[in-house]
Amino acid sequence: MSNRKKALKKPRVTVVDENPGWGIYVWRKANGQLFFDDDDNILNIPSRQFDVEKMKQIAEAAAHYGEPEGKAEFVPGLQRATDEEYTEQRERMKAGMLPTMNDFGAVTDAKIAQGIQDG
Repeated sequence: MSNRKKALKKPRVTVVDENPGWGIYVWRKANGQLFFDDDDNILNIPSRQFDVEKMKQIAEAAAHYGEPEGKAEFVPGLQRATDEEYTEQRERMKAGMLPTMNDFGAVTDAKIAQGIQDG
């Protein structure tokens, strides 16, 4: 009976947080909403995680635009895209391709699905 209990033990599971360490800081207002401008752009700055200088810069920008209360919030793996890049990415998706080759997880998955391996 004890062998059976050992065989039925729950396995240990480790959740791996896929955080590349790069992304953007956005400004979250004191009311919990993100800070947008009149054109619906989110106040953001590209950065590495825990970059104190970038957090200071976005706080200064938020104060300049009238939202001094709030905090910088890091969003890993996110990057800026111009309107032109966004349009290009949508066209790539419609054609069945990856929207951007900077999405390393998607590129890796696509290579695995096609049987392509590095090295």
